[in-house]
Amino acid sequence: MFEKIRGFFMNILNYFHTYKIEDLTGVETNITAEMYRKITLWADMMSGHAPWNAEAKPCGLLPQIAGRLNYFVTREIGLDVENEAIKKPMEHLNKNIDKVVEFITLLGGGLFRPIYAQNKLQYEIIPLGNYLPTQYDFDGTLTGAIILKQIVTAKKNYLLCEIHNYDGENHNVKMRLYENESGTFRGVPLTACEQTAELTPEYSWNKCGKPMIIEFRSHATNKIDGSNVPVALIDDAIDLIEKADKQFSRMDWEQEAGEKRIFADRDMFTKHTSRNGDTDTVVLDKSLNKLIQKIDGDGSANGEKIHEYSPELRTEAQNAYLQQVFRRIELTLNIGKGTVSDAEAVQQTATQYSGGRQELYAIVDKIEDEIAAKYEEVAEVFAYMAEAYGIKGAPAASHKTEELYTIKWNDDQTRKDIQLAKQTALQEINAGVLNKWEYRRDFYGEDEAQAKANVPPDPIAPSPFDLA
Repeated sequence: MFEKIRGFFMNILNYFHTYKIEDLTGVETNITAEMYRKITLWADMMSGHAPWNAEAKPCGLLPQIAGRLNYFVTREIGLDVENEAIKKPMEHLNKNIDKVVEFITLLGGGLFRPIYAQNKLQYEIIPLGNYLPTQYDFDGTLTGAIILKQIVTAKKNYLLCEIHNYDGENHNVKMRLYENESGTFRGVPLTACEQTAELTPEYSWNKCGKPMIIEFRSHATNKIDGSNVPVALIDDAIDLIEKADKQFSRMDWEQEAGEKRIFADRDMFTKHTSRNGDTDTVVLDKSLNKLIQKIDGDGSANGEKIHEYSPELRTEAQNAYLQQVFRRIELTLNIGKGTVSDAEAVQQTATQYSGGRQELYAIVDKIEDEIAAKYEEVAEVFAYMAEAYGIKGAPAASHKTEELYTIKWNDDQTRKDIQLAKQTALQEINAGVLNKWEYRRDFYGEDEAQAKANVPPDPIAPSPFDLA
């Protein structure tokens, strides 16, 4: 998924190293030059093409962070959609909310754009950078944006600019198509490209009462330029993520460099020389050929014919430093110890581990609050479209939001209240539905093997003969 995003995402931003959005569209964005650079960097990191990744490949931190946050969100948030007209698209969005969590974590935001096609309600989620904010309301609601889409055909490349603007009553959309010839843009009609020929150049959703595009965003403070443009949750740890990638690369290099070698003089592998001067040599199989390095003498002072090289690896020390970097990332992002680091590498009490979990849960809660709030707006947009397109079962204009859907939370309350979670777990142990080692795993941060080893043995019941 990351690679696909980069191919679609970065090529678009790279266009604007020489061009300005305003020059093409006449619309001013909320993206400063500094924000452009940051968004570009986040996207490169997300796809494994950060500037340092040319020499140090990613160590897998970003998928792990996003995956951990997504694990809790997708496990906890559920949806019951009462209105049949919007049921399928709403349920589809909820099942694929992992994309929203990834965009919030790694890019700062994703834009929901509704679509009516093939006689049904649909949508797409567009990453920040493929959409550029142009206007926010005073409360931070996105009311204008430009959506950029690269179109590649067999003959030509195009850039489609979709300009959205909500004026307080109506939501207006303009389509602009540009032909891209070797990095030079030229405005052309929508009919110039087969994929855009049937698009309507301009249209409006009248009296919709709210923007028809919805921004799912992180609420991290924008310390880059102070604007309302969302910021990736990973932004404060960029330098540390670079250190982690480089340290992992050193460890990888040392493991490869530390492979056992045998340096041997070439003449040890010569069998004999025939009368015609041809020399037969010993042919090694692949495994030995990798182990044995033939040289002209081994280079030692006493002229040994064979010399073994088997260096001592610094695996423990190298990993200890990497774990320190991981823990610094956890501290910087406030995602709790053990989220990306090896929790078992550090002795923790149940209180410390629970505290780390609470830090992680605080971020999860913010993401869930954002999703819950935007689900309401998405439902309203789908309801408006269902009525506009005459979909069967479309809600009446006087509908209430609670008549459209209900969010249901799974395991959310016990997760937020750690003491309640412990009490529930102990009750489940007494009822025989939870193992003691599972309690240690969940509240001490131990893995399965370690938790099982640390569970105290059950007391031995006294023998009837002893009682007698």
